[in-house]
Amino acid sequence: MNKLIQFKKYTFKNLHIVLLVLTVLLIPIGLINERIWIRKMLERPKYTVATATTDWHQKNNNGVGTDYQYEINHEVYSSTTNFSYKKGDRFLIIFDSIKPKNSKVLDIYPVGADYIGLKISKNGWKYHEVPFYIDSNKIKKYLED
Repeated sequence: MNKLIQFKKYTFKNLHIVLLVLTVLLIPIGLINERIWIRKMLERPKYTVATATTDWHQKNNNGVGTDYQYEINHEVYSSTTNFSYKKGDRFLIIFDSIKPKNSKVLDIYPVGADYIGLKISKNGWKYHEVPFYIDSNKIKKYLED
């Protein structure tokens, strides 16, 4: 029992060191996990158009950024991007065809007003089906940077 009390005192006394070590460990783990997730998404990518549902906002339940949503197979998915959009703006996203909730905004391909009436596939588009020019090498580099 005495050793447990000593351990608690030592830990509390050195809490800043413990937090620093945890932070240093969690950051690389998070970066590695995102790289794995992006690689998997690039193995089975599809594309669709998402719509901003909010203007840029400070921290809320979803975080900091612009909330957006998109529909795949009659299911609506929502997320938040750190890019600044206005409510109603449309933009291209890439998503994992196996796990459609995993998506990334491709702000390098905005979907402007000149695409009014654009027919969006309910399953998303494969690369060659996207109705405007996109470059797979540019997308891969963009996602991996």
